[in-house]
Amino acid sequence: MENNEHSYNNIVYKGFDKTLVIITYVLMFFTAVVGPLIVWVIKKDDDPATEAALRNLVNFGISYTIYLIIAGLTTIILIGYILSPLIGIAFYIFIIIGIVKSSDGEIYKAPFTIDFIK
Repeated sequence: MENNEHSYNNIVYKGFDKTLVIITYVLMFFTAVVGPLIVWVIKKDDDPATEAALRNLVNFGISYTIYLIIAGLTTIILIGYILSPLIGIAFYIFIIIGIVKSSDGEIYKAPFTIDFIK
């Protein structure tokens, strides 16, 4: 593999803007979907590796927002009172893992993320 190619499973080579991805993860703590979506729309044409990381962030935010809405609806049958906190905790844990992986130059895709944007 040459140095100008990108690997989306392992460490990413030059062109990956890890600072932008880390800032977007931190932004996700407060805005879940809106912040990463705005950053992805603005920066999607810059670099393929950065675009892939930001796209994963948007998909992650959308997926876990949907999961929280479904868990909130299941409070009618009482299971939502258990699911909602678990999904919320998992969301923040996966954000922290994503920050650590991005600081190492990797593209992280959180578990159970649905690819809405391909």
